[in-house]
Amino acid sequence: MLSALVLVNTAGVEDKVLENLKSVEGVEEAYSLYGVYDLMIKVKAMSIDKLQDIIKLGIRQTAGVTSLVTLLLIE
Repeated sequence: MLSALVLVNTAGVEDKVLENLKSVEGVEEAYSLYGVYDLMIKVKAMSIDKLQDIIKLGIRQTAGVTSLVTLLLIE
């Protein structure tokens, strides 16, 4: 199982984007932040390809997401 943290910037609609991202398949946790990034999303997937799909198609394509940074977690 692979895990990643995705740091997200939004177009000023953090609450709506946060609720939408919580329903994306593979999203385990989602939090609002104060600071440079608006949201932190924890994603889990069985393969790197599935992880990429979740990030590219599920998170990046969500309305209100303007940019993101992905951090792959190593255990």
